Amino acid sequence: MQILRKSSFIITVLLLTSSGSLAAPGDDWQQWRNSLAPQGQTTALAALTIDGSCNSLILLPEKPTGPEEKAAQELQQWLKEISTAQIPVIKEGAPLPDSRVIISIGKTQAFTAAGLEAAAVDLEDEGYGIAVKDGNLFLWGGRTRGPINAVFALLEEDLGCRWYSNEPARLPQMKTLLLPPLPRTYKPKLKLRDPFYYVSFNVDWSLRNRTNAPWVAVPEPWGGRMDYGDRFVHTFHSLLPPDKYFHDHPDYYMLGADGMRNPHQLCTTNPEVVKLVIEEVKRFLKAHPETEIVSVSKSDGGLTCLCENCKALDEAQGSNMAALLHLVNAVAEAFETEYPHVLVSTLAYLETVGVPKTMRPQKNVAIRLCNDTVGAWGQPFTPGEECRFGELVKAWSAVHNRIYIWDYVVNFSHYLAPMPNMEVIDKNIKFLVANHVEGIMTQGAYQSPGAERDWLRSWVIAKLMWDPSRDLHELMRDFIWGYYGRSAPAMAEYNELLRQQGVKFQDQLSHPTGGIRYGMDNPFLTPEFLDQVGALLDKAEGLAENDAVRSRVQRDRLPILYVKLMRGPDFVGRDYGTVLEQFEKIARRVGVTHLSEGSPDLENKLQAWRAAWQEYQTKQTE
Repeated sequence: MQILRKSSFIITVLLLTSSGSLAAPGDDWQQWRNSLAPQGQTTALAALTIDGSCNSLILLPEKPTGPEEKAAQELQQWLKEISTAQIPVIKEGAPLPDSRVIISIGKTQAFTAAGLEAAAVDLEDEGYGIAVKDGNLFLWGGRTRGPINAVFALLEEDLGCRWYSNEPARLPQMKTLLLPPLPRTYKPKLKLRDPFYYVSFNVDWSLRNRTNAPWVAVPEPWGGRMDYGDRFVHTFHSLLPPDKYFHDHPDYYMLGADGMRNPHQLCTTNPEVVKLVIEEVKRFLKAHPETEIVSVSKSDGGLTCLCENCKALDEAQGSNMAALLHLVNAVAEAFETEYPHVLVSTLAYLETVGVPKTMRPQKNVAIRLCNDTVGAWGQPFTPGEECRFGELVKAWSAVHNRIYIWDYVVNFSHYLAPMPNMEVIDKNIKFLVANHVEGIMTQGAYQSPGAERDWLRSWVIAKLMWDPSRDLHELMRDFIWGYYGRSAPAMAEYNELLRQQGVKFQDQLSHPTGGIRYGMDNPFLTPEFLDQVGALLDKAEGLAENDAVRSRVQRDRLPILYVKLMRGPDFVGRDYGTVLEQFEKIARRVGVTHLSEGSPDLENKLQAWRAAWQEYQTKQTE
C-alpha cells in the first residue's frame, strides 16, 4: 500500500443562477441539473445574506463536539464563497446579534427549545436532520459525522454545490442567499461506503462526498472513519508472524495436502493459536484505541488447513469457512464486553465463501463477502445478482446481519482500460442494499491517479452508496455537465458511446477472455470505436472554455491512447510516436505511476513502447 498524497482543494466559484443552471443563456451545453435535489415541500426562510451582508449567524453549543465545530467551519467557508459574506460563528453563552436568522448546528439549547418532532429520530452515527422553526434553521446529526453530513447535505442537495474532484469546487454565486430548505432526516443504509479509487482517498473529498472508507484517514475530531488500525485484511501473518513462531511451533500453521506444515495459513482450530491470536488482538486494541474493526482473515492466495480437526469441522459444516469461523468467533466473544464498539471482520473469499450449515458468526462479527471467482473476476460485465455471487449474498444475509462486500470494478492488468460497467456497479449496489448488507467497497484503481474515468466513477459511486435510490444516469449527467463545462456535450457522447459498445458486444463481454483482466485486443475495442472516441475528445478539447476544462478532457483521453499503445505500432501505424508522446505528457502531468496492479510500472511501459516504436521505424526503412 502506498502513502497517500494529500491534495489541497483550491476554491473557485463558477457563475450560476439562483436555480442552479449555468449562467450562459442560449448555449446548448446549459443542461446541468441538480440530480441530488431533495423532493418534497420546502420551507420558507429569510435570506441568510442580503447583497453580500450578513443576515444570519451560525450558532454552536457552548461546548461543541469536534464534528459540530468542523460542520460550522465548513458551512461558514462555503457560504462565504457563495455570497461573499462572512457569517459569524458564535457559541451559546455569548451575546447574539438581534434580528438575524440563526443557523443552529448540533445539540444547542436553541435546538432543544425548538421542540422539533424530528429531534426524536435516532440518527445513529452518520444520519442528519434539517429543520426550520420560527424562522431559524437547524442542522444536527448522529454521534460521529452526523452534523458534518447535515451541512454537506444542505450545500449539495439544497444549494447545488459540488465537489466532483480535488479541483475547484462548483458553487452557486448569490450575494443575496435565499435558501428554501427541505426539512428532513436521513440515515445512510451503508456504514462502510468505499469507492476505493486512489483519487477517492483524499480526506477533504471524502468528507464532502460523505464516503466512509478505511484508507481515508478522516481525523477523529471530525468523526473519524471505519478504522481497521493498520491491519486491513489478510492478517494471519501479522497476528502470528511465521518468523517468530513457525520454527518452534509448526503445528500453529496449516497442514498441507503433502502432509507438511506450511506457514502460509494458520491452523485455526489449534487452542494455542486461538489463545495467542486473542492476546495479540488485545495488545493491538490497547495500542490502537481508535480501531473499530479488527481483521482476523486468511493470507491471500487460498489454501486451507487439512489437519484432523480443521478438516473434520469444514466437512461437517460443508464449507471451509467453518474452521476459520471457529477462530473468528472465539476472538469476537473474548472482546464483546470490553470492546462493544469493535467488530471482528473476516473474509468470505475463495474457498471460504460458503455459508456453514449450522455455525453462525457472533453478533459482533462482520463477514466481508468477496465478489471474486463467484462473479466479477470472470464476469465483470454481468450483474452480481445473475452470478453465483448473488446466491451467496442472499444466503449470508439470511443468517447474519453484518455483511460487508468487496466488489471488483476495474481491469487490474490495465487500470486505464475502457470499461463499460457503470450499469453493473449501479445494479450491484442496489441489489446489495436490498439484501441488507452493511458496507460496500468497490475496488478500483487504488494505486495511482489517472485511471479510466476515475473521478466520474468515484463521485457517482459515492452518491449511490450514500443513497442507493439515486438514478445512475442522472448522476452521470450531473457530473458530466458540471465538470466538463462547454465540453460536456462531447464528453456525454463519449460516455454514451462506451455504454452502447458494451451493449453491442454483450455476448463477447459476458465471459471475456481474461475475465476482469481482459486484454486490449478485446472485440469491443474496435478501430472504429477508438476513432470515434478520438474525434469526440478532439471536439471536447475544442469546446473547452479554459485550460482547466481542457486538462480534464485530456486526462480522460489516456484510456484511448493506452489501448493504442498496447496494440502496438502495427495497429496504429505512423502515428504511434505521436500517441506515445501525447500519452507520456498527460500521464506525467496527472501523476500516473501504475498502469496495472502491483509495483509502479509506468517507466517500464514507456521504455517498452519506445523500443517497439524504434523497431517499427527500423523495419519501415529496410
